[in-house]
Amino acid sequence: MNQTMKVVTLTLLTLGLVFGGGAFVLFSMLLPDKFDQDRWNNHPEERVDMVDNLLEEVTLKGKTKSEITTLLGKQDPKAYFKKPTNLVYYLGDERGIFSIDSEWLIISFSDKGIVDHYEVTTD
Repeated sequence: MNQTMKVVTLTLLTLGLVFGGGAFVLFSMLLPDKFDQDRWNNHPEERVDMVDNLLEEVTLKGKTKSEITTLLGKQDPKAYFKKPTNLVYYLGDERGIFSIDSEWLIISFSDKGIVDHYEVTTD
């Protein structure tokens, strides 16, 4: 009986570690990465991992074009969705199982040059 309890306890501990570790890894993968200005500017294909944190932590509305370019750098000159009244940033491959498109952050400015709208979209 004592041997059976040891086996059951060891089995339950092992299962707990396996499932707990798996849950931790899955949870870590699903959390957005913290916005890092250096990484944003030097690894544009990784922006998709940081954009949610950026939009949660930084208030873009009310900022000037100069403040946005100081924060996010210059936009890609070949950016999709480009208009004279916006800045467009490539974020990387579309999130999800099937990454067919790319994701983009579009920041629109009012006539006074202040951010009045932003959105994440795909091409």
